[in-house]
Formats: sequence, structure tokens, C-alpha cells
Amino acid sequence: MAIIKQRIKGKSVGYFNVTASTADLVDLEALLEGEVSKWDEKSTGGAVSPYPLELNTKKFSCGNRDNDLSTSFTIKHCKATAHKPDFKAVVVGAFDAHPDSVIKADYMNLLYDRG
Repeated sequence: MAIIKQRIKGKSVGYFNVTASTADLVDLEALLEGEVSKWDEKSTGGAVSPYPLELNTKKFSCGNRDNDLSTSFTIKHCKATAHKPDFKAVVVGAFDAHPDSVIKADYMNLLYDRG
């Protein structure tokens, strides 16, 4: 099985799974419009989680004060038990302070939420 990603005019139009031989995948790629990326599926599995009763999306900003760098990001479907200290422990000192920099973040703020 392979996973195919298709981009048309620089925009992702989707992913889909294909079960086919290598030769058939080559033939299929020739028929697809735009840029096509293919990955071999290495494993499947996992347990189905129940749909959460409450969707828990968190938005953050982080950066480095000394270098005046910052960025923001959103994490969707966080565990309801995850709170600001949990995220701060992961982000500060590990995340890049800006997408174009390798300088690490020295602060993190949880936006639109106090939890």
C-alpha cells in the first residue's frame, strides 16, 4: 500500500491510499495532475479513540526575547488534561523561536485560554 499526496498550483489537494503493485503506481502517477509525492506504508495499527466530547484546541505564541523573534502555532485535539505547564515544558528551550531561525524559544504564551 502507498500513500499519495497531490499538489496542484502549489496547493495540497489531498492524500489518498492506494493498494497496487509498483508498476501500477508508476502508471497511476502518470495520470495524476500536478505534483505527486508517494510514500510506502510501513505499518498500520493503533487503537481507535472515542471521539472527544469536547474539542480542545490550543493556540500559542513563543519566541526569544533577546533576539526579538516570535512565532505562533496551533495544536488541535489536545488532551483535556494537558495544561499550560505541560506545553511550556515541551516548548521552552526546544522549539525554534521563529521558522527562519535555529534560536530556541525562551518563553511561551497560551493564547485565548487560561488553562
